[in-house]
This record gives sequence, structure tokens and C-alpha cells, in this order.
Amino acid sequence: GNTPESRGTAFVVYEDIFDAKNACDHLSGFNVCNRYLVVLYYQSNKAFKRLDIDKKREELDKMKSKYGITTDDKK
Repeated sequence: GNTPESRGTAFVVYEDIFDAKNACDHLSGFNVCNRYLVVLYYQSNKAFKRLDIDKKREELDKMKSKYGITTDDKK
């Protein structure tokens, strides 16, 4: 990545699931320039759930704004 939050992040797409599993099994924990690799599978269901939550929150904020509703989110 090129932002401070994503610096050092990379995404690799494999055509073969067996190659992806092999990479995950053998590269996770591998030391590169005194940094350890963390290899994870992409979990599309989590990504889509997060997008849905963000969209619902945005819609809710618009409705609150439209009807002048204020809430105290701190509890």
C-alpha cells in the first residue's frame, strides 16, 4: 500500500486454490528484511458485510439529518 495505514500490505491472487494454500502454509511467518509475513486468505463475506454495514449507517445518518433527529452515541 501507499498510505500509512496500508504500508507494507500486498494482495496476491492465485488462479489455483492449491497454490494459494501452499503460499499461506509456507510463507506465513517467513522473515523478510527483519519483518515477518502474515499471510491470510481473503474473506469476501466479511468484506461484503462491512460494506453493507457502512451503507446502512450512511442511510441512517441521512434519515436522521432529514428529520432532525439527534442521538447520543456515547453510552
